Amino acid sequence: METGPERASLRLPPEARALSMDQCRGFAIVMMLLGNFMGHFAFMPSLLTHHRTGMTLAETIAPLFVFLAGMSYRGSFLRRAAAAGPGPARWWAVRRHALIFAVGVPVYWGHTWDALTHIGLAGILLLPVIHRGVAARLAAVVVFAAVHQALFLGTGYGDWVMTSPVCLNGGPLAALTWGMVMLLGTVAWDMRAARSGPRLMADFQLWGWGLVVLGVLFSLPWGDLKPAWPFTRYGMTFPYPLFTGGVAFLTYDLFYWFCDHRGGRAPLLSPLGRNPLVTYAVLGACVGLSRLVTGTFGDPTPATAMTAYAAMVAVAYAVARTLDQRGLLLRL
Repeated sequence: METGPERASLRLPPEARALSMDQCRGFAIVMMLLGNFMGHFAFMPSLLTHHRTGMTLAETIAPLFVFLAGMSYRGSFLRRAAAAGPGPARWWAVRRHALIFAVGVPVYWGHTWDALTHIGLAGILLLPVIHRGVAARLAAVVVFAAVHQALFLGTGYGDWVMTSPVCLNGGPLAALTWGMVMLLGTVAWDMRAARSGPRLMADFQLWGWGLVVLGVLFSLPWGDLKPAWPFTRYGMTFPYPLFTGGVAFLTYDLFYWFCDHRGGRAPLLSPLGRNPLVTYAVLGACVGLSRLVTGTFGDPTPATAMTAYAAMVAVAYAVARTLDQRGLLLRL
C-alpha cells in the first residue's frame, strides 16, 4: 500500500505535472545543443563551454536533463506498479532504460558515454530503490557516491577516465554518480506530488542551495584528511553531481513558479520537452553531421554558427511538433 508522497504522486493528474516539466526539459535540450554544438567554437564565451575541470553554465545542463528523467521515472514507476503490480513495473523499467541506452549508442558514436547512455544504465541501477521511501533513496545516493569515489581513487580508473578521449562524462562507472542526480530527481517528484505553491518553492530552494553548498564543501581540501576533489564532468567525482543536482532543484523551481504557479509558458519549449528522447536524438544527429562539416571546412563564423544552431532547433521543433499534433509521445 502506498502512503505519503507515493500516494500523492498517484493522485496527480497528467496535466498537473506536465507543463513545468515539459518546459524545463525543452529548455535543457535547447541548452545542451548550445553547449554541444556552439561550445566547440573559439568565439564562444567560457561560461557557455565545457571544460575538463571547473564549473560553468554549460556544465549544469546535462545534469538538469538527468534530474528531470529521475522525476519522470519515479512518477511513471509508481503509477505502473499501482496499476499492474511491482513485477510488470520493473520489467517495463528495464525495457525502457535498455531502449534509452540503445538509442544513445549511435547518437554518441565514438565516445558512447553521455546523457542517454548514462540515463539507461542509471535507471537500471535505481530499480532496487525506485519504489522506496525518501530515506532509502538518499541512502542509495550515499552508497553510489562512496562506491564511485573508492573506485575512482583506489584503482587506475580515475587516471584513465580523466585522460581518455572517449569518456567525456565519466565513463561507464559514472552511471553511479549520474544515478545520484536521477535519485535527487525522484525526491523532487515526491515533493512536487505532496505539496504545491510557496511551500513547495521554499523546499526546492532549501534543497537546491543546500546541495550547492555541499558540492562546494566536498570539492575543497580538508587539511590532511583529503585533497581537493574538483568539479569535473570528465571524472564525475561526487562534488559535481551534488552541486549540479542543487542547481537542478533551483532551475526546476524557477519553471514551477513560472509555469505552474503563475501560468506562464515559454514559446517552443513544450513540444521539445514532451518528446525528449526523439528530440535529443534528432539534435544529436544534427551535431554529428555538423562535426563532419566543420572537420572538412573548418570552424564557421559566429553568424554562420548561430544560423546553423537556429536551423537545428527548427528541425528538432518541427519533428517534435509533428509528433505532438498526432498525439504521439515517446517519452523518457
